Amino acid sequence: MRGVLVLAALWIGSTLSLRAATIFDNSTHDLGIRFNPGTYEVGDQIAFASGSIGQWITDFSFEYWGTNTASPTAFAGGANVQARVRFYLNDGTPFNGYASPGTQFYDSGFFTIGPTPTGRNTLNFTQGADGIPIGGFQVLASEMTWSVQFRGMGATDSLGVDIYNPPTVGSDHTDYWQNNSLRDWTLMTNSLASTMNFAARVSAVPEPSVLALSLAGGLGILVMVRRLRRTS
Repeated sequence: MRGVLVLAALWIGSTLSLRAATIFDNSTHDLGIRFNPGTYEVGDQIAFASGSIGQWITDFSFEYWGTNTASPTAFAGGANVQARVRFYLNDGTPFNGYASPGTQFYDSGFFTIGPTPTGRNTLNFTQGADGIPIGGFQVLASEMTWSVQFRGMGATDSLGVDIYNPPTVGSDHTDYWQNNSLRDWTLMTNSLASTMNFAARVSAVPEPSVLALSLAGGLGILVMVRRLRRTS
């Protein structure tokens, strides 16, 4: 029975993943520009492809880089070098007339990066893991802000995100958000590039798979029947 449950769970995940489609993609046109935000939380406000509202975000990925000028094999900060990813609706207090990140609907919490520096790497967040539930998060607006924050770097460590433009799916704004304190968001520009768009990709499904949900319900019934048999 345990094997059946495991296989069924894998079937649920694969069924949902097969239906996922990209609703935002800024991972093709590399500008060769690297942005180092230090320990600030920085956010990129992105616009999804047309028709995405009501779908369910199941997968997210972004590119980052990390270096240590004193050593190519380990961060000076070691296991203390961490990152944190969050998703926001742009329904917060306006800044210069633009709604800032407000309602937070995803928080990965801080997690360890490394311990090896990297010229470039991609972090992937998927449903059923990384704090994203099976079925994902429903898209409630045509835009959202995703943010990243790094901490724990040693004196010779640097971490940041890669700048790409233009997106191949969806669209992006030229500036970025910076959280100077708790929910104190400011729109920022940078001399590095005229378009400060972070490399990222978002995938979604139209709705949780009916087959997967039916299978999950059937498994619940099987477990209940098994328990009743044990007590009878």
